[in-house]
Amino acid sequence: MVLNTRKKTASKPVHVQITPQRQDFGFADVPRYWFDNDPVLSHFLNALSLTFPDGERMFVDSVREFRDTVTDKARQQEISGFIGQEAMHSLEHDSFNRMLATQGYKEEAEGGQALAQKFIAIGRKRLSKLQQLAATAGLEHITAILAHRLLSDPALLEKIDPSVRDLWAWHAIEETEHKGVAYDLYQDVSGDYATRVRIFLSASFALASYTTTYTAAFLKHDKMHRRPLKVAKGLWKLFGINGLLLPVIPEYLQYLRPDFHPWQHDNSALINEWRQILDQPAAA
Repeated sequence: MVLNTRKKTASKPVHVQITPQRQDFGFADVPRYWFDNDPVLSHFLNALSLTFPDGERMFVDSVREFRDTVTDKARQQEISGFIGQEAMHSLEHDSFNRMLATQGYKEEAEGGQALAQKFIAIGRKRLSKLQQLAATAGLEHITAILAHRLLSDPALLEKIDPSVRDLWAWHAIEETEHKGVAYDLYQDVSGDYATRVRIFLSASFALASYTTTYTAAFLKHDKMHRRPLKVAKGLWKLFGINGLLLPVIPEYLQYLRPDFHPWQHDNSALINEWRQILDQPAAA
């Protein structure tokens, strides 16, 4: 396969290292509403977590499929780091999801993961290997901008209960570190703009549909339909001004630019800052 030789508009800062780290988080005494004591925020991220074990394995497979097209040793190290980090994310979120089952959400946790597996299996069957890589690049952009949202606003992470805070901070750090790997590989092997954007929008719709479905399923389990004001308050925290999601929309739309690259937004300073806060080795 001939590599795409178009000029990159940005690249990963050289001081950012992509190094897998196993954490073995314990998840003891996790409150039911662990994010700002709010059911909507907590269940939105619970629903997102259900997609990670199998979703991250799909990301790994899509990148591994094309890794041999890269001969540069530094790039190969980045790809190996990406594969290792995503594998660790799968393991830790699988543990988190099992914790949800012990909280009484067994039906939602198991059903949600089964549906995620079904969606991913359909994607593997219907999409070409290149399209799967495009989906990985696009979904990695979504996880990267959500990671930036958490890391750039310490008040948000402070609202996450300490029993699970390190999981989400650690995951956000590593999503930031490797946010350009799948995108760069896609540009190497194709770089087709129309395919990149079409798959990105389709994957975004699928992810939004899934998280909406299972956020609602968790809320229904808690009988939150009987507490509409509490749900409305949570939806404002999720979608309102200064909510979790509204501020990421401009960054989301950046992906539609023909000259987009994830590292045009260099937020690597957050990596060292938060690794130090978590008392982990800083990227160097």
